[in-house]
Amino acid sequence: MPKAGRYHEGVPCWIVLTTPDLPRAERFYGALFGWEFVPTGPAEAVATRYGAQVAAITSAPRAPVSASASRSAAWTTCLAARDLSRTAAAVRAAGGRILREPYEVPDQGRTALAVDPLGAPFGLWQGGGVDGAALVNEPGTLTWNEHLSPDPDAARAFYHRAFGYGYDRPRAGHTLARAAGQPACGIGPADPPGTAPGWRVHFGTADTDRATAALRSLGGTVRTGPGPTPFGRAALVRDDAGAEFVLVAVPPGEEAEAA
Repeated sequence: MPKAGRYHEGVPCWIVLTTPDLPRAERFYGALFGWEFVPTGPAEAVATRYGAQVAAITSAPRAPVSASASRSAAWTTCLAARDLSRTAAAVRAAGGRILREPYEVPDQGRTALAVDPLGAPFGLWQGGGVDGAALVNEPGTLTWNEHLSPDPDAARAFYHRAFGYGYDRPRAGHTLARAAGQPACGIGPADPPGTAPGWRVHFGTADTDRATAALRSLGGTVRTGPGPTPFGRAALVRDDAGAEFVLVAVPPGEEAEAA
């Protein structure tokens, strides 16, 4: 993903875990990724690695992400917005909906919750004290985001209209999306087939097999993998509360990127 602290409009910049049990999530991700946590409210915290913010966790009630949402825990991908009100209007104009209107997150920024025409929820994030993830592309941090659905063409059309995405030529149904010419995310078909449309979060790991074994020992589950992919050895997993994400090997020699 792009270097931390240099997020163009529409680029995935921040991730939020909504979970029913905040202390339980802190124990799980602290053990899995070495995260530490800074409380930001009675039901919220910012996760850090080496002192840099990498994600937010909340157990506060939020608007339902979709009528078909079935898991009580989920990761939400947030797209960068330079002017949140204007970006929310662009989402509506492109055919999306705003489920929660823009609001302030004290000392961090402004955010909103949206859903695209395919039913995939996503957040909007206008940075303040927290510009977004300050450390990426290394073990235990965000390394990629992708939008998966039964209709990638419709997804590409929506995100082009709302955020100005440009696209490389599709390969096996998958497309690299670009913002301001720079790689932003992937868009492709639902995987496994029949999966509800959604954004999928990827976390880097030095050893996918070892990380997967650790996840199992912590009460998480493995849906597919580990196995080879064009981007590194990967596994689709869920944490001990059901939130889904991907573990993917960080390429050898990849250096930490901090804001």
